[in-house]
Amino acid sequence: MTGKIRAGQKGFTLIELLIAIPIAALVMLAASGAIVQLVHSSRASAQMNAIRQVQMAGTRISRDGLQAENVNIASGNGFPCTFEWHDYTAVDAPKHTVVYSLIPMSSGALYQLERQVTVGDGAPTSTIVARNLAGASDATALSWTDTGTSFKLVVTSTASQKTVTRTYEVAPRPTRAG
Repeated sequence: MTGKIRAGQKGFTLIELLIAIPIAALVMLAASGAIVQLVHSSRASAQMNAIRQVQMAGTRISRDGLQAENVNIASGNGFPCTFEWHDYTAVDAPKHTVVYSLIPMSSGALYQLERQVTVGDGAPTSTIVARNLAGASDATALSWTDTGTSFKLVVTSTASQKTVTRTYEVAPRPTRAG
């Protein structure tokens, strides 16, 4: 075969190749940058999800703990735990009872934090406060501090191999007189 292009032969000229290759390289560079950004965004999203779960658990237990006149923390990891209080608004205000429990998730390794509220003689209502919590005795735990006047909550959440742990210390309000 000779170097001449005959009529009906197909192919690219050298000029077409010199223009197409840099354009293709630029398109591939932009696509790889987008893929890297997507992977980084997914990792950041998993970290934010774990932080959000820890914050929700800490906020709810802290809020109920600050209002509690009576706190009952179970042995072991401290769950289930019970907070009880009366509103200061009236002498005959109904008693609020809040029970927090760690419930195994379908995965088996992680837990969700359930909050069950009963006001007076009413029916209890349950909500899931946080998910993907580590259930080992030291990973997510509730215990009295050495002084006995406050309790410590350690919450650990895992989301897509990202783990976040926070510690909260809460002092319940004093028991109301009368």
